[in-house]
Amino acid sequence: MKTFFDGSGWNGQTSAYTVVFEDKKRPPIIVRLHEKKSNNEMEYAALIEALENANDGDELVGDSQLVERQLSGQYQVKAENLKPLFEKAKALYESKNVSLKWVPREQNKAGQFLERLARQKA
Repeated sequence: MKTFFDGSGWNGQTSAYTVVFEDKKRPPIIVRLHEKKSNNEMEYAALIEALENANDGDELVGDSQLVERQLSGQYQVKAENLKPLFEKAKALYESKNVSLKWVPREQNKAGQFLERLARQKA
């Protein structure tokens, strides 16, 4: 099953992330924090949530090249605020039989879901 994840940083009111399950048997997971978090922090939070909910064979799909490339070892994690999130995501990723795939933003169902939520709040 495909599981889509996405996060958005501080917009002046909230930081948020969502996880959307392709099979729609589970409702989307939506988390809003009233804290200033970066986009990358929220992308990692979304990935961690997706990993915690993943089953063997699942494909995790996101639009963050940074997160995907850091997890695959192509990029180093230099930002101190991302290191603990990276370590948690890496440990979960290595403990699960799942794959991680990058897609463009317009193909990320979780990103589309977050955009709809933002428009409803406006």
